[in-house]
Amino acid sequence: MTEVVRGSVQSAQLTRIEKVLEFIHQHLFLPLSLDDIAQKSCWSRWQLQRVFTAKTGVNVAQYIRELKLSRAAEILLDSPSERVLDIALSVGFNSEISFSRSFKQFFGCSPRDYRKRGIRSGLRQPMTAISLSTSDAGHLNALQANLSFTQIRIEHKAAFRVMGYRGEIGGLFASQPDFQQSVPQIWRTFEAIKQSESLLANMTTMRYGVIDTLSLNSERLDYWAAEAPQTLSSQSLNTLEIPTQQYAVLAHKGPIDGLKNKLEWLFTEWLPQSGYRGIDGFELEIYPANYQMHSVDAYMEYWLPIQ
Repeated sequence: MTEVVRGSVQSAQLTRIEKVLEFIHQHLFLPLSLDDIAQKSCWSRWQLQRVFTAKTGVNVAQYIRELKLSRAAEILLDSPSERVLDIALSVGFNSEISFSRSFKQFFGCSPRDYRKRGIRSGLRQPMTAISLSTSDAGHLNALQANLSFTQIRIEHKAAFRVMGYRGEIGGLFASQPDFQQSVPQIWRTFEAIKQSESLLANMTTMRYGVIDTLSLNSERLDYWAAEAPQTLSSQSLNTLEIPTQQYAVLAHKGPIDGLKNKLEWLFTEWLPQSGYRGIDGFELEIYPANYQMHSVDAYMEYWLPIQ
């Protein structure tokens, strides 16, 4: 009985957060206050902050501010003749000074410099709830609403070069998707080559899984287990040039098995409704060097080329 009650409470909390997110997204142009949102949520201000942060990983005020600034940044690029003041007012700021101060704190440059640079980077998209499969949910009670709140970023990454080992995988949409088995094997081979050539001291703190989608063969894809060391020299590893590209970035925390559901959502639900278009190129998995794929605290990002 205790598990049933706990599951029902959890389900109600998550459903209510979805409604809070919907209210925020529909009224983003207004100067939203915590009181306004709390009234719509039926929680007190303290309860709203506590539950929202616990379930989404970000506090309410920060989430709203980042969405407003991201929307403003897009307007800066899409409407080059529109005044900064008018953009500030359109996203709920009451002055150009307060808007410019917040913009620089978030993006690291002024609104005018961001417009002059002309690159979409650091943009936060509205948060979305994704249903988890039973296996991904693991210990969660079957009666719970197994949701993960996910937020896409839009980033720009300059061209860079990696060195790694190339294998083949059956991708997410192949008739025989074997990537959950073949990717770890490719990484094990990469690590063995590094050990045999004593390359460990030359390697960097970030690792890149690179999926080459330029080939028209949808059944087997080239997958690189790679790093970007300062010195690119190896007898058995090859180098690969990653071009300058704009990406949709999907963050994933937890065991790697849970990534599959999020990728399906990214391709089949988020992308068609996003206003962006996926392009053929090099998709990236970016990991820290000490990544533990089965850890609940593991963190990685999936970078999908878009335009």
